[in-house]
Amino acid sequence: MSGKALQLGVAGACGRGGSFAPVLRAVDGARVRAVCDINAQRLPEAARLLGARETYTDFEEMLDRSGVDAVLIATPMPLHASQSIAALERGIHVLCEVPAAVSEEECRRLVEARGSSRAVYMMAENYLYMRENVLVRELCRRKRFGEPYYAEGEYLHELKGLNEATPWRRRWQTGIRGITYGTHSLGPILHWLAGDRVVRVCCQGSGSHYRDPRGEPYHDDTAVMLGRTERGALIKIRVDMISDRPHAMTNYQLQGTDGVYESSRGGPEERGKIWFRELGEEFRWHDLALLLEDEEFRRRYLPDMWRRAQDAAARAGHGGGDYFVLREFVAAVRAGGPAPVGIHEALDMTLPGLASQTSIQEGGTWIDVPDSRAWEGSAGAGQLEMVWPESLAPPDLQVPEGYLLRQLRESDAEAYAELMRAAGFADWGADRLGKVLRGVLPEGFFVVEHRPSARIVATAIANHCPAERHPFGGELGWVAVAPEHRGRGLGRLVCSAVVRRFLEAGYRRIYLKTDDFRLPAIRVYLGLGFEPSFYREDMQSRWQAVQSKLG
Repeated sequence: MSGKALQLGVAGACGRGGSFAPVLRAVDGARVRAVCDINAQRLPEAARLLGARETYTDFEEMLDRSGVDAVLIATPMPLHASQSIAALERGIHVLCEVPAAVSEEECRRLVEARGSSRAVYMMAENYLYMRENVLVRELCRRKRFGEPYYAEGEYLHELKGLNEATPWRRRWQTGIRGITYGTHSLGPILHWLAGDRVVRVCCQGSGSHYRDPRGEPYHDDTAVMLGRTERGALIKIRVDMISDRPHAMTNYQLQGTDGVYESSRGGPEERGKIWFRELGEEFRWHDLALLLEDEEFRRRYLPDMWRRAQDAAARAGHGGGDYFVLREFVAAVRAGGPAPVGIHEALDMTLPGLASQTSIQEGGTWIDVPDSRAWEGSAGAGQLEMVWPESLAPPDLQVPEGYLLRQLRESDAEAYAELMRAAGFADWGADRLGKVLRGVLPEGFFVVEHRPSARIVATAIANHCPAERHPFGGELGWVAVAPEHRGRGLGRLVCSAVVRRFLEAGYRRIYLKTDDFRLPAIRVYLGLGFEPSFYREDMQSRWQAVQSKLG
Protein backbone atom coordinates (compact mmCIF):
# COMPACT_ATOMS: atom_id res chain seq x y z
CA MET A 1 0.00 0.00 0.00
CA SER A 2 3.02 2.34 0.20
CA GLY A 3 2.60 5.47 -1.91
CA LYS A 4 -1.07 4.90 -2.58
CA ALA A 5 -3.90 6.53 -0.62
CA LEU A 6 -5.94 4.00 1.32
CA GLN A 7 -9.48 3.83 -0.10
CA LEU A 8 -11.69 3.77 2.99
CA GLY A 9 -15.30 2.78 3.58
CA VAL A 10 -17.04 4.18 6.65
CA ALA A 11 -19.85 2.12 8.21
CA GLY A 12 -22.12 3.98 10.60
CA ALA A 13 -21.41 7.18 8.70
CA CYS A 14 -24.48 9.03 9.99
CA GLY A 15 -23.44 8.50 13.59
CA ARG A 16 -20.05 7.85 15.16
CA GLY A 17 -18.41 7.40 11.76
CA GLY A 18 -19.16 10.98 10.79
CA SER A 19 -17.20 12.32 13.76
CA PHE A 20 -13.98 11.15 12.08
CA ALA A 21 -14.34 13.83 9.36
CA PRO A 22 -11.81 16.31 10.81
CA VAL A 23 -9.37 13.49 11.62
CA LEU A 24 -9.55 12.13 8.08
CA ARG A 25 -8.58 15.57 6.78
CA ALA A 26 -5.59 15.64 9.13
CA VAL A 27 -4.20 12.14 8.53
CA ASP A 28 -2.21 11.60 5.34
CA GLY A 29 -2.57 8.44 3.30
CA ALA A 30 -6.32 7.77 3.50
CA ARG A 31 -9.41 9.07 1.74
CA VAL A 32 -13.04 8.05 2.10
CA ARG A 33 -14.38 6.36 -1.02
CA ALA A 34 -17.74 5.06 0.29
CA VAL A 35 -20.06 5.51 3.25
CA CYS A 36 -22.70 3.16 4.63
CA ASP A 37 -25.61 3.64 7.03
CA ILE A 38 -29.16 2.36 7.34
CA ASN A 39 -30.33 5.98 7.63
CA ALA A 40 -30.83 6.59 3.91
CA GLN A 41 -32.23 10.08 4.48
CA ARG A 42 -29.08 11.41 6.16
CA LEU A 43 -26.61 9.42 4.07
CA PRO A 44 -26.02 12.08 1.34
CA GLU A 45 -25.05 14.63 3.99
CA ALA A 46 -22.69 12.10 5.62
CA ALA A 47 -21.09 11.48 2.22
CA ARG A 48 -20.58 15.22 1.71
CA LEU A 49 -19.09 15.62 5.19
CA LEU A 50 -16.66 12.72 4.75
CA GLY A 51 -15.87 13.41 1.09
CA ALA A 52 -17.22 10.11 -0.26
CA ARG A 53 -18.58 9.59 -3.75
CA GLU A 54 -20.49 6.37 -3.11
CA THR A 55 -23.30 5.64 -0.62
CA TYR A 56 -24.72 2.32 0.57
CA THR A 57 -27.38 1.15 3.01
CA ASP A 58 -26.09 -2.46 2.98
CA PHE A 59 -22.67 -3.13 4.51
CA GLU A 60 -21.77 -6.23 2.49
CA GLU A 61 -22.86 -4.53 -0.72
CA MET A 62 -20.39 -1.75 0.04
CA LEU A 63 -17.65 -4.33 0.58
CA ASP A 64 -18.45 -6.12 -2.68
CA ARG A 65 -19.05 -3.17 -4.99
CA SER A 66 -17.16 -0.10 -3.83
CA GLY A 67 -13.58 -1.31 -4.22
CA VAL A 68 -12.50 -0.09 -0.78
CA ASP A 69 -9.17 -1.26 0.65
CA ALA A 70 -10.23 -0.81 4.26
CA VAL A 71 -13.32 -0.18 6.34
CA LEU A 72 -13.89 1.87 9.47
CA ILE A 73 -16.63 0.12 11.47
CA ALA A 74 -18.42 2.65 13.67
CA THR A 75 -21.74 0.81 13.99
CA PRO A 76 -23.53 -0.48 17.13
CA MET A 77 -21.66 -2.97 19.32
CA PRO A 78 -23.54 -6.15 18.27
CA LEU A 79 -22.48 -5.59 14.64
CA HIS A 80 -18.75 -5.17 15.24
CA ALA A 81 -17.66 -8.81 15.03
CA SER A 82 -19.87 -9.93 12.14
CA GLN A 83 -18.96 -6.88 10.04
CA SER A 84 -15.25 -7.27 10.85
CA ILE A 85 -15.41 -10.92 9.82
CA ALA A 86 -17.22 -10.07 6.57
CA ALA A 87 -14.47 -7.59 5.67
CA LEU A 88 -11.58 -9.86 6.68
CA GLU A 89 -13.00 -12.71 4.63
CA ARG A 90 -12.81 -10.41 1.59
CA GLY A 91 -9.25 -9.34 2.34
CA ILE A 92 -10.37 -5.84 3.38
CA HIS A 93 -8.51 -4.17 6.25
CA VAL A 94 -10.55 -3.41 9.38
CA LEU A 95 -10.48 -0.56 11.89
CA CYS A 96 -13.28 -1.38 14.32
CA GLU A 97 -14.78 0.59 17.18
CA VAL A 98 -14.89 -0.91 20.69
CA PRO A 99 -15.47 -3.52 21.95
CA ALA A 100 -14.32 -6.10 19.41
CA ALA A 101 -17.29 -8.42 20.03
CA VAL A 102 -20.21 -9.08 22.37
CA SER A 103 -19.68 -12.81 23.06
CA GLU A 104 -16.87 -15.34 23.38
CA GLU A 105 -18.25 -17.16 20.35
CA GLU A 106 -17.84 -14.01 18.26
CA CYS A 107 -14.31 -13.53 19.60
CA ARG A 108 -13.35 -17.04 18.55
CA ARG A 109 -14.79 -16.57 15.06
CA LEU A 110 -13.00 -13.25 14.77
CA VAL A 111 -9.66 -14.92 15.54
CA GLU A 112 -10.34 -17.56 12.89
CA ALA A 113 -11.27 -14.91 10.30
CA ARG A 114 -8.17 -12.85 11.01
CA GLY A 115 -5.97 -15.94 10.91
CA SER A 116 -7.10 -16.86 7.41
CA SER A 117 -7.05 -13.32 6.01
CA ARG A 118 -4.29 -11.22 4.46
CA ALA A 119 -5.90 -8.08 5.89
CA VAL A 120 -4.90 -6.01 8.93
CA TYR A 121 -7.28 -5.87 11.89
CA MET A 122 -7.13 -3.08 14.48
CA MET A 123 -9.52 -2.13 17.27
CA ALA A 124 -9.98 1.63 17.61
CA GLU A 125 -9.39 1.99 21.35
CA ASN A 126 -8.73 5.73 21.34
CA TYR A 127 -8.26 6.17 25.12
CA LEU A 128 -4.84 4.54 24.74
CA TYR A 129 -3.60 7.64 22.96
CA MET A 130 -4.72 10.39 25.33
CA ARG A 131 -1.69 12.43 26.33
CA GLU A 132 -1.60 11.47 30.01
CA ASN A 133 -2.10 7.78 29.19
CA VAL A 134 0.73 7.88 26.65
CA LEU A 135 2.95 9.58 29.23
CA VAL A 136 2.21 6.98 31.92
CA ARG A 137 2.95 4.20 29.47
CA GLU A 138 6.34 5.73 28.72
CA LEU A 139 7.08 6.08 32.43
CA CYS A 140 6.16 2.41 32.89
CA ARG A 141 8.42 1.44 29.99
CA ARG A 142 11.28 3.24 31.73
CA LYS A 143 10.46 1.51 35.05
CA ARG A 144 9.83 4.84 36.81
CA PHE A 145 6.98 3.21 38.79
CA GLY A 146 9.14 0.21 39.63
CA GLU A 147 7.02 -2.95 39.46
CA PRO A 148 3.32 -2.04 38.94
CA TYR A 149 1.02 -4.25 41.01
CA TYR A 150 -2.32 -2.41 41.21
CA ALA A 151 -4.41 -0.31 38.82
CA GLU A 152 -7.90 1.14 38.55
CA GLY A 153 -9.99 2.32 35.65
CA GLU A 154 -13.46 3.90 35.76
CA TYR A 155 -15.93 4.89 33.06
CA LEU A 156 -18.78 6.90 34.63
CA HIS A 157 -21.03 8.26 31.90
CA GLU A 158 -24.76 8.81 32.48
CA LEU A 159 -26.47 8.04 29.17
CA LYS A 160 -30.09 7.16 29.91
CA GLY A 161 -31.19 9.79 27.37
CA LEU A 162 -28.79 8.37 24.77
CA ASN A 163 -30.37 4.96 25.36
CA GLU A 164 -33.58 6.30 23.85
CA ALA A 165 -31.86 8.02 20.91
CA THR A 166 -29.81 4.88 20.14
CA PRO A 167 -31.96 1.96 21.39
CA TRP A 168 -29.22 -0.65 20.89
CA ARG A 169 -27.46 0.84 23.92
CA ARG A 170 -30.48 0.00 26.10
CA ARG A 171 -29.90 -3.65 25.29
CA TRP A 172 -26.14 -4.01 24.98
CA GLN A 173 -24.79 -1.40 27.40
CA THR A 174 -27.44 -1.03 30.10
CA GLY A 175 -29.43 -4.24 29.65
CA ILE A 176 -26.77 -6.80 30.53
CA ARG A 177 -25.22 -7.31 33.97
CA GLY A 178 -21.47 -6.98 34.28
CA ILE A 179 -18.88 -4.95 32.40
CA THR A 180 -20.43 -4.27 29.00
CA TYR A 181 -18.21 -1.37 27.92
CA GLY A 182 -14.89 -1.75 29.66
CA THR A 183 -12.16 -1.33 27.05
CA HIS A 184 -11.79 2.42 27.65
CA SER A 185 -10.92 1.65 31.28
CA LEU A 186 -8.95 -1.57 30.86
CA GLY A 187 -7.15 -0.78 27.59
CA PRO A 188 -4.75 1.91 28.86
CA ILE A 189 -3.93 -0.16 31.94
CA LEU A 190 -2.95 -3.16 29.81
CA HIS A 191 -0.78 -0.87 27.70
CA TRP A 192 0.97 0.27 30.89
CA LEU A 193 1.43 -3.36 32.00
CA ALA A 194 3.02 -4.26 28.66
CA GLY A 195 3.02 -7.98 27.91
CA ASP A 196 0.58 -8.83 30.70
CA ARG A 197 -3.04 -9.91 30.39
CA VAL A 198 -6.02 -10.54 32.68
CA VAL A 199 -6.40 -14.26 33.36
CA ARG A 200 -9.22 -14.31 35.97
CA VAL A 201 -12.04 -11.97 36.89
CA CYS A 202 -14.89 -11.67 39.36
CA CYS A 203 -17.71 -9.15 39.23
CA GLN A 204 -20.44 -7.71 41.44
CA GLY A 205 -23.10 -5.04 40.92
CA SER A 206 -24.78 -2.37 43.03
CA GLY A 207 -28.34 -3.34 42.07
CA SER A 208 -30.86 -1.32 40.07
CA HIS A 209 -32.15 2.07 41.28
CA TYR A 210 -33.47 3.58 38.02
CA ARG A 211 -36.15 2.73 35.45
CA ASP A 212 -36.36 3.57 31.76
CA PRO A 213 -39.28 5.53 30.24
CA ARG A 214 -41.23 2.28 29.83
CA GLY A 215 -40.92 1.49 33.52
CA GLU A 216 -38.38 -1.32 33.00
CA PRO A 217 -35.47 -1.39 35.48
CA TYR A 218 -31.96 -0.99 34.15
CA HIS A 219 -29.41 -3.53 35.27
CA ASP A 220 -26.87 -2.72 37.98
CA ASP A 221 -26.14 0.99 38.09
CA THR A 222 -22.49 0.29 38.88
CA ALA A 223 -20.63 -2.91 38.03
CA VAL A 224 -17.19 -3.53 39.50
CA MET A 225 -14.81 -6.13 38.10
CA LEU A 226 -11.64 -7.32 39.80
CA GLY A 227 -9.04 -8.87 37.56
CA ARG A 228 -5.88 -10.80 38.30
CA THR A 229 -3.17 -10.66 35.64
CA GLU A 230 -0.78 -13.35 34.50
CA ARG A 231 2.04 -11.62 36.38
CA GLY A 232 -0.02 -11.22 39.55
CA ALA A 233 -1.15 -7.58 39.33
CA LEU A 234 -4.62 -6.65 40.61
CA ILE A 235 -6.91 -4.47 38.47
CA LYS A 236 -10.23 -2.90 39.43
CA ILE A 237 -12.62 -1.74 36.67
CA ARG A 238 -15.83 0.19 37.39
CA VAL A 239 -18.42 0.99 34.73
CA ASP A 240 -21.57 3.05 35.40
CA MET A 241 -23.68 4.38 32.53
CA ILE A 242 -26.87 4.85 34.52
CA SER A 243 -26.34 6.82 37.75
CA ASP A 244 -27.39 10.47 37.92
CA ARG A 245 -24.03 12.22 38.29
CA PRO A 246 -21.50 14.34 36.35
CA HIS A 247 -19.46 12.46 33.78
CA ALA A 248 -16.03 11.09 34.70
CA MET A 249 -14.95 8.79 31.90
CA THR A 250 -11.16 8.85 32.21
CA ASN A 251 -10.46 7.93 35.83
CA TYR A 252 -7.26 5.92 36.33
CA GLN A 253 -4.84 4.91 39.05
CA LEU A 254 -1.58 3.02 38.93
CA GLN A 255 0.48 1.87 41.91
CA GLY A 256 3.97 0.44 41.66
CA THR A 257 6.83 -0.27 44.02
CA ASP A 258 8.48 3.07 43.18
CA GLY A 259 5.66 5.38 42.11
CA VAL A 260 1.97 6.16 41.86
CA TYR A 261 -0.32 7.98 39.43
CA GLU A 262 -3.88 9.23 39.91
CA SER A 263 -5.73 10.97 37.11
CA SER A 264 -7.97 14.00 37.45
CA ARG A 265 -11.58 13.04 38.14
CA GLY A 266 -12.90 16.16 36.41
CA GLY A 267 -14.29 18.00 39.43
CA PRO A 268 -13.56 21.55 40.61
CA GLU A 269 -9.81 22.04 40.98
CA GLU A 270 -9.27 18.34 40.27
CA ARG A 271 -5.78 17.80 38.85
CA GLY A 272 -3.90 14.72 37.79
CA LYS A 273 -1.11 13.92 40.22
CA ILE A 274 1.95 11.75 40.24
CA TRP A 275 4.91 10.69 42.33
CA PHE A 276 7.92 8.54 41.51
CA ARG A 277 11.30 8.44 43.19
CA GLU A 278 13.09 10.41 40.51
CA LEU A 279 10.87 13.39 41.43
CA GLY A 280 12.05 13.22 45.04
CA GLU A 281 12.29 10.74 47.90
CA GLU A 282 9.63 12.62 49.88
CA PHE A 283 6.18 11.08 49.49
CA ARG A 284 4.31 14.07 48.11
CA TRP A 285 2.14 14.65 45.06
CA HIS A 286 3.37 16.52 42.00
CA ASP A 287 0.85 18.34 39.80
CA LEU A 288 0.94 16.53 36.45
CA ALA A 289 -0.42 19.49 34.50
CA LEU A 290 2.40 21.69 35.80
CA LEU A 291 4.97 19.02 34.98
CA LEU A 292 3.65 18.83 31.41
CA GLU A 293 4.07 22.58 31.07
CA ASP A 294 7.78 22.13 31.69
CA GLU A 295 9.60 21.70 28.38
CA GLU A 296 12.41 19.65 29.89
CA PHE A 297 9.92 17.18 31.43
CA ARG A 298 8.06 16.87 28.11
CA ARG A 299 11.28 16.38 26.19
CA ARG A 300 12.41 13.73 28.61
CA TYR A 301 9.23 11.71 29.05
CA LEU A 302 6.49 12.57 26.55
CA PRO A 303 6.92 10.36 23.45
CA ASP A 304 7.65 11.98 20.10
CA MET A 305 4.28 10.89 18.69
CA TRP A 306 2.55 13.40 20.96
CA ARG A 307 5.13 16.20 20.93
CA ARG A 308 5.29 16.29 17.13
CA ALA A 309 1.56 15.95 16.47
CA GLN A 310 0.20 17.89 19.42
CA ASP A 311 -1.64 20.50 17.33
CA ALA A 312 -3.32 17.92 15.07
CA ALA A 313 -4.24 15.73 18.04
CA ALA A 314 -5.68 18.68 19.95
CA ARG A 315 -8.26 19.19 17.18
CA ALA A 316 -9.37 15.52 17.28
CA GLY A 317 -11.93 13.87 19.51
CA HIS A 318 -11.33 11.82 22.67
CA GLY A 319 -8.33 13.79 23.85
CA GLY A 320 -6.47 13.33 20.56
CA GLY A 321 -7.10 9.60 20.55
CA ASP A 322 -9.10 9.57 17.31
CA TYR A 323 -6.21 11.16 15.41
CA PHE A 324 -3.63 8.65 16.59
CA VAL A 325 -5.93 5.65 16.10
CA LEU A 326 -6.45 6.48 12.44
CA ARG A 327 -2.83 7.43 11.90
CA GLU A 328 -1.55 4.19 13.43
CA PHE A 329 -4.03 2.13 11.42
CA VAL A 330 -3.01 3.70 8.11
CA ALA A 331 0.66 3.21 8.98
CA ALA A 332 0.06 -0.47 9.84
CA VAL A 333 -1.76 -1.14 6.57
CA ARG A 334 0.88 0.59 4.49
CA ALA A 335 3.61 -1.39 6.26
CA GLY A 336 1.73 -4.68 5.91
CA GLY A 337 1.01 -4.94 9.65
CA PRO A 338 0.95 -5.67 12.48
CA ALA A 339 -1.41 -3.15 14.06
CA PRO A 340 -0.62 -1.81 17.55
CA VAL A 341 -4.03 -3.01 18.76
CA GLY A 342 -4.31 -6.18 16.71
CA ILE A 343 -6.66 -9.08 17.20
CA HIS A 344 -5.13 -10.42 20.42
CA GLU A 345 -4.59 -7.03 22.02
CA ALA A 346 -8.21 -6.21 21.17
CA LEU A 347 -9.46 -9.42 22.77
CA ASP A 348 -7.24 -8.94 25.83
CA MET A 349 -9.32 -5.78 26.36
CA THR A 350 -12.67 -7.35 25.40
CA LEU A 351 -12.72 -10.86 26.88
CA PRO A 352 -12.39 -9.88 30.58
CA GLY A 353 -15.62 -7.87 30.34
CA LEU A 354 -17.42 -10.81 28.73
CA ALA A 355 -16.14 -13.14 31.47
CA SER A 356 -17.37 -10.65 34.08
CA GLN A 357 -20.89 -11.07 32.71
CA THR A 358 -20.69 -14.78 33.51
CA SER A 359 -19.20 -14.06 36.95
CA ILE A 360 -21.96 -11.68 38.04
CA GLN A 361 -24.63 -14.14 36.91
CA GLU A 362 -22.94 -16.80 39.04
CA GLY A 363 -22.87 -14.69 42.21
CA GLY A 364 -19.45 -13.10 41.71
CA THR A 365 -17.40 -16.28 41.39
CA TRP A 366 -13.93 -16.05 39.83
CA ILE A 367 -13.99 -16.91 36.11
CA ASP A 368 -11.02 -17.79 33.89
CA VAL A 369 -10.49 -15.46 30.93
CA PRO A 370 -9.54 -17.37 27.76
CA ASP A 371 -6.38 -16.42 25.88
CA SER A 372 -7.29 -15.83 22.25
CA ARG A 373 -3.78 -16.84 21.20
CA ALA A 374 -4.64 -20.43 22.11
CA TRP A 375 -7.41 -20.40 19.50
CA GLU A 376 -5.10 -19.83 16.55
CA GLY A 377 -4.87 -22.83 14.29
CA SER A 378 -7.47 -24.71 16.34
CA ALA A 379 -10.14 -24.86 13.62
CA GLY A 380 -9.26 -28.49 12.86
CA ALA A 381 -9.01 -29.57 16.48
CA GLY A 382 -12.60 -30.75 16.58
CA GLN A 383 -15.26 -29.95 19.15
CA LEU A 384 -15.71 -31.73 22.42
CA GLU A 385 -18.49 -34.31 22.45
CA MET A 386 -20.68 -35.61 25.26
CA VAL A 387 -23.11 -38.55 25.30
CA TRP A 388 -26.13 -39.45 27.39
CA PRO A 389 -25.69 -42.78 29.28
CA GLU A 390 -28.33 -45.26 28.13
CA SER A 391 -28.96 -46.42 31.71
CA LEU A 392 -29.79 -42.93 32.98
CA ALA A 393 -33.39 -42.04 33.84
CA PRO A 394 -35.08 -39.10 32.07
CA PRO A 395 -34.24 -35.76 33.74
CA ASP A 396 -36.93 -33.81 35.60
CA LEU A 397 -38.41 -30.64 34.15
CA GLN A 398 -38.20 -27.74 36.61
CA VAL A 399 -39.78 -24.61 35.17
CA PRO A 400 -38.88 -21.48 37.22
CA GLU A 401 -41.69 -19.18 38.25
CA GLY A 402 -42.48 -16.56 35.64
CA TYR A 403 -41.43 -18.71 32.67
CA LEU A 404 -43.23 -20.97 30.19
CA LEU A 405 -41.69 -23.95 28.36
CA ARG A 406 -43.27 -24.41 24.95
CA GLN A 407 -42.61 -25.21 21.30
CA LEU A 408 -41.41 -22.68 18.73
CA ARG A 409 -44.25 -21.10 16.76
CA GLU A 410 -44.14 -19.76 13.22
CA SER A 411 -44.71 -16.26 14.59
CA ASP A 412 -41.60 -16.59 16.80
CA ALA A 413 -39.07 -16.43 13.93
CA GLU A 414 -37.97 -12.84 14.50
CA ALA A 415 -37.90 -13.15 18.30
CA TYR A 416 -35.93 -16.39 18.01
CA ALA A 417 -33.34 -14.76 15.74
CA GLU A 418 -33.04 -11.91 18.25
CA LEU A 419 -32.36 -14.42 21.06
CA MET A 420 -29.71 -16.22 19.03
CA ARG A 421 -27.92 -12.97 18.21
CA ALA A 422 -28.08 -11.90 21.87
CA ALA A 423 -26.55 -15.24 22.86
CA GLY A 424 -23.58 -14.65 20.53
CA PHE A 425 -24.68 -16.15 17.20
CA ALA A 426 -24.59 -12.79 15.39
CA ASP A 427 -25.10 -14.14 11.86
CA TRP A 428 -28.39 -15.86 12.67
CA GLY A 429 -31.26 -15.10 10.31
CA ALA A 430 -34.44 -16.50 8.78
CA ASP A 431 -32.56 -18.58 6.17
CA ARG A 432 -30.57 -20.37 8.83
CA LEU A 433 -33.66 -21.11 10.88
CA GLY A 434 -35.26 -22.71 7.81
CA LYS A 435 -32.29 -25.04 7.36
CA VAL A 436 -32.26 -26.06 11.04
CA LEU A 437 -35.98 -26.83 11.03
CA ARG A 438 -35.46 -29.58 8.44
CA GLY A 439 -33.80 -31.87 10.98
CA VAL A 440 -35.81 -31.11 14.13
CA LEU A 441 -38.03 -33.85 15.56
CA PRO A 442 -41.74 -33.07 15.68
CA GLU A 443 -42.41 -31.34 19.02
CA GLY A 444 -38.64 -31.08 19.46
CA PHE A 445 -38.03 -27.33 19.11
CA PHE A 446 -38.16 -26.01 22.68
CA VAL A 447 -38.23 -22.38 23.74
CA VAL A 448 -38.77 -20.67 27.08
CA GLU A 449 -40.98 -17.61 27.20
CA HIS A 450 -40.54 -14.99 29.91
CA ARG A 451 -44.17 -14.38 30.89
CA PRO A 452 -43.90 -10.73 32.09
CA SER A 453 -42.22 -9.55 28.87
CA ALA A 454 -43.51 -12.26 26.46
CA ARG A 455 -39.93 -12.58 25.18
CA ILE A 456 -38.24 -15.83 24.15
CA VAL A 457 -35.25 -16.14 26.45
CA ALA A 458 -33.95 -19.71 26.06
CA THR A 459 -33.99 -22.50 23.50
CA ALA A 460 -32.64 -25.94 22.53
CA ILE A 461 -33.59 -28.41 19.81
CA ALA A 462 -33.85 -32.17 19.40
CA ASN A 463 -32.15 -32.73 16.06
CA HIS A 464 -32.24 -36.05 14.18
CA CYS A 465 -28.55 -36.17 13.21
CA PRO A 466 -26.98 -39.60 12.61
CA ALA A 467 -23.18 -39.44 12.41
CA GLU A 468 -20.30 -41.87 11.95
CA ARG A 469 -19.80 -42.17 15.71
CA HIS A 470 -23.50 -41.92 16.43
CA PRO A 471 -25.56 -44.07 14.04
CA PHE A 472 -29.27 -43.44 14.59
CA GLY A 473 -28.18 -40.59 16.84
CA GLY A 474 -30.05 -37.59 18.11
CA GLU A 475 -28.14 -34.35 18.71
CA LEU A 476 -28.95 -31.83 21.41
CA GLY A 477 -28.24 -28.61 19.58
CA TRP A 478 -28.46 -24.81 19.45
CA VAL A 479 -28.67 -24.28 23.19
CA ALA A 480 -28.96 -20.57 23.98
CA VAL A 481 -30.03 -18.43 26.94
CA ALA A 482 -30.44 -14.65 26.86
CA PRO A 483 -27.59 -13.11 28.90
CA GLU A 484 -29.90 -11.29 31.32
CA HIS A 485 -31.79 -14.53 32.14
CA ARG A 486 -28.77 -16.75 32.82
CA GLY A 487 -28.29 -18.32 36.22
CA ARG A 488 -31.97 -19.25 36.60
CA GLY A 489 -31.86 -22.86 35.43
CA LEU A 490 -33.21 -22.18 31.93
CA GLY A 491 -30.31 -23.90 30.17
CA ARG A 492 -30.87 -27.02 32.24
CA LEU A 493 -34.60 -26.82 31.54
CA VAL A 494 -34.38 -26.77 27.73
CA CYS A 495 -31.65 -29.44 27.68
CA SER A 496 -33.77 -31.68 29.92
CA ALA A 497 -36.76 -31.19 27.62
CA VAL A 498 -34.70 -32.22 24.59
CA VAL A 499 -33.36 -35.36 26.29
CA ARG A 500 -36.88 -36.39 27.37
CA ARG A 501 -38.15 -35.86 23.80
CA PHE A 502 -35.42 -38.09 22.38
CA LEU A 503 -36.13 -40.83 24.93
CA GLU A 504 -39.87 -40.65 24.21
CA ALA A 505 -39.07 -41.07 20.50
CA GLY A 506 -37.01 -44.20 21.19
CA TYR A 507 -33.50 -42.79 20.68
CA ARG A 508 -30.80 -44.72 22.51
CA ARG A 509 -27.90 -42.54 21.34
CA ILE A 510 -28.14 -38.90 22.41
CA TYR A 511 -25.10 -36.66 22.02
CA LEU A 512 -24.03 -33.03 21.86
CA LYS A 513 -21.06 -31.01 20.67
CA THR A 514 -19.50 -28.09 22.51
CA ASP A 515 -16.32 -26.03 22.77
CA ASP A 516 -13.63 -26.12 25.44
CA PHE A 517 -14.29 -22.51 26.48
CA ARG A 518 -18.04 -22.94 27.09
CA LEU A 519 -17.54 -23.74 30.76
CA PRO A 520 -20.97 -22.64 32.06
CA ALA A 521 -22.69 -24.80 29.42
CA ILE A 522 -20.42 -27.79 30.12
CA ARG A 523 -21.24 -27.46 33.82
CA VAL A 524 -24.94 -27.74 32.95
CA TYR A 525 -24.38 -30.78 30.70
CA LEU A 526 -22.32 -32.59 33.34
CA GLY A 527 -24.93 -31.75 35.98
CA LEU A 528 -27.64 -33.34 33.85
CA GLY A 529 -25.63 -36.54 33.48
CA PHE A 530 -23.92 -36.22 30.07
CA GLU A 531 -20.49 -37.86 29.96
CA PRO A 532 -17.39 -36.82 27.97
CA SER A 533 -16.62 -38.77 24.81
CA PHE A 534 -12.92 -39.53 24.25
CA TYR A 535 -13.18 -40.03 20.51
CA ARG A 536 -9.67 -38.74 19.72
CA GLU A 537 -6.26 -39.03 21.34
CA ASP A 538 -6.21 -35.39 22.41
CA MET A 539 -9.62 -35.52 24.09
CA GLN A 540 -8.35 -36.78 27.44
CA SER A 541 -5.95 -33.86 27.92
CA ARG A 542 -8.57 -31.37 26.73
CA TRP A 543 -11.18 -32.72 29.14
CA GLN A 544 -8.64 -32.70 31.98
CA ALA A 545 -8.04 -29.00 31.26
CA VAL A 546 -11.78 -28.33 31.26
CA GLN A 547 -12.33 -30.21 34.51
CA SER A 548 -9.45 -28.33 36.13
CA LYS A 549 -11.05 -25.00 35.21
CA LEU A 550 -14.39 -26.19 36.54
CA GLY A 551 -12.77 -27.13 39.84
